[in-house]
Amino acid sequence: MRLGILGGSFNPPHYGHLRLAEAAMASGRVEGVLLVPAAAPPHKIAPVEADPSARLAMTRILAAADPRLRVDGLELERPGPSYSVDTVRELYKRGGGDSYRLIIGSDMARIFPSWREYGEILRLAPPLVAERPGEDMESACDTLKSLSQTERDILLSGYFPMDPVSISSTHIRRRLAAGADRAELASLLPETLLDFIQERGIYGWNG
Repeated sequence: MRLGILGGSFNPPHYGHLRLAEAAMASGRVEGVLLVPAAAPPHKIAPVEADPSARLAMTRILAAADPRLRVDGLELERPGPSYSVDTVRELYKRGGGDSYRLIIGSDMARIFPSWREYGEILRLAPPLVAERPGEDMESACDTLKSLSQTERDILLSGYFPMDPVSISSTHIRRRLAAGADRAELASLLPETLLDFIQERGIYGWNG
């Protein structure tokens, strides 16, 4: 089976993550998506409002919305930063016959040459890159001059269209901490996730 790998802090997971997974599957490049919560993303400092077990549980709740989605906590079981190349290697090491594509946003594609062993990622799980409407592909190409022409072609061939989604985990955490009402929050993440957050008292939200 062709699977996309969508990593992130998922702190909390939300409809934006679902839309990204759906757009990747709609591109026809993958048949399902594996959601992989990160322990310590190397490209950003993760906030600590929700512990790893809570983020894993919330990601599983989000994935329940679509049978094509799976969740794997393998990165949470590793110490130190979560590097994509290590995750891809571990998935292949398990066997099972699946092939993988790494799903990233165009912002991450622009700094892709800074990723650990990016050449191995291009070989093992060529990225699928969510392209924002109106984005200049040639401009994106100019930022990747350290890649060889072959590497650049692999990366740029992975672009797929996606409508903009103005939802972020940071915004959701702020609204939860501010005591936003359920109706507002339900437009950002599923009611089942809100129930879990309320029951656990995560992010200081009590409903």
